[in-house]
Amino acid sequence: MALEIVVMIKQVPDSQEVEIDPVTKTLNRMKARNVLNVADDNALEAALSIKDKVDAHITIVSMGPPMADEAILECMGKGADRGILLTDRAFAGADTYPTGLTLAAAISKLDHFDMIFAGEETSDSSTGHVGPGVAEFLGIEQITYTQSVRFEDGYVIGERELEDGVEIVKAKPPVLITVRLGSNIPRRQTLRKKIDALRKGVESWTLQNLGIPPEWVGFKGSPTVVRSMKTIKEKERSAKRITIEEIGQMVKELSDSGVLKMEVKEQ
Repeated sequence: MALEIVVMIKQVPDSQEVEIDPVTKTLNRMKARNVLNVADDNALEAALSIKDKVDAHITIVSMGPPMADEAILECMGKGADRGILLTDRAFAGADTYPTGLTLAAAISKLDHFDMIFAGEETSDSSTGHVGPGVAEFLGIEQITYTQSVRFEDGYVIGERELEDGVEIVKAKPPVLITVRLGSNIPRRQTLRKKIDALRKGVESWTLQNLGIPPEWVGFKGSPTVVRSMKTIKEKERSAKRITIEEIGQMVKELSDSGVLKMEVKEQ
């Protein structure tokens, strides 16, 4: 029987183009180019690496607006078999709690799953909450911040790089794994798989498909409330070119202003 693997991904605004809506205090996703979250690409590669070695079927699950299907198709172009997009106005404005709840509700609707992969965090919030939250909602084991993952003799084995060494964790499926940013080199899409992905298409699931109360999801189900935000002005920086003869004067100026502290030791 093939392993059933789920990879949770998110389409995020390019960090160089992101803007905050001054009214809603949330990211204005229409003002920036959207890309696949980088750590999620590492998670997909970890799942595909397992599929390279054993019989496995990979389902991509994501929550977002209709345009987020582009990120799912990109993942299918790399080798994932199925794509599901959770898209509904009711899901809008969700913080990490209802996001994890919604994703867990969708995954629980699948016939079966052995492993769930996710990036360690997303670039648009950097909380690292959603993956572990999904594991808690589903009541399954989790291995977080993994550097490498393998499947051997019916067990999932993950290596976690810690500050003082490497921890090796072994768990029996079903298990959720979060993958560290930059832990591998994601593969590229192939033309054949991109064509297959377009032929298959992406399934769209709404709140009705999940069968959970509307007050549990989106903005209504979010305990986090942003009261205010402010823009921090960058310090102005300047530079000037000096000659060798001017070095002594420059050192004196820096010393007098307190930027450079000099201590003279007696011999």
